[in-house]
Amino acid sequence: MGIRVMLAVIARELKANAKAFLVWAVAIALFNVAGVMKFEGIASGDPEAVRKLTDAFPKVALAVMGISDLDMSTFAGYYAVLEFYAGIMAAVYAVALARNAVSREMVDGTYEFLFVRPVTRTRILTAKLVAALVCAVAFVAVNLVSSLLCLGLLGDVPGLSGGSGPAPAAVVWRFNVWLMALMLVFGAIGACASAVCPSPDRGAAIGNASVVVAYGMGVVYDMFSDHDAAVAARVLSPFRYATPADVIAGSGPVPFVALAAGLAVAGFAVAYVAFDRRDLVPR
Repeated sequence: MGIRVMLAVIARELKANAKAFLVWAVAIALFNVAGVMKFEGIASGDPEAVRKLTDAFPKVALAVMGISDLDMSTFAGYYAVLEFYAGIMAAVYAVALARNAVSREMVDGTYEFLFVRPVTRTRILTAKLVAALVCAVAFVAVNLVSSLLCLGLLGDVPGLSGGSGPAPAAVVWRFNVWLMALMLVFGAIGACASAVCPSPDRGAAIGNASVVVAYGMGVVYDMFSDHDAAVAARVLSPFRYATPADVIAGSGPVPFVALAAGLAVAGFAVAYVAFDRRDLVPR
């Protein structure tokens, strides 16, 4: 009986998330088509002119746009900038998925129907988070496939060759692994905030605020030429636990990888404990 209820909950959650997922999937696919294909225009120009144009911007402007320390004349550097914005979209979507998983019954007023079923709250939350994870994986898959398809359409565009660096397809794969990890971290933050807060709106606000704070701290980190002096800002920004250079190289600093894993585990653990004890009537 319990397994059947969990499967029913997963199916119900996937159906409820379908419309929003389609919107996000179309948005990220169109973003990649418009973004990756524009690299053809940049690559066909003068790489040195692109570098000089980038260097002409103030450091703060480069940090805000996610261009700091990146060579936009190469595909790796250009795609890193695109994924910076894709990462922001992914973080917002992950918070929304987690918030819906934890608080949908409170918002829709269906908690009395669901929680009288012969299954524990822990299993119910697990089923709802599994559905959210399926949507997150599908989001990353759309980003990956659309990027690779656009990459194939570029053909032999100058500057596309990896040269001494990784191949363009490898860069795409690595950034999508980073994107998945980012969604897990912000999903954990969103689930924790939604489970701890008595009001669904307050939990959603805290989850979304975490994305804004992380973005702001990432900008602060990028503004410092000496990144070691801004390590505190990096700790507060999951966007920079692995810098674009780290992702392009296919590596990541062990302390920050461990911090990301710890945040994800702790966030979901707190969400389970709080969800099991919470008053289901919104206040």
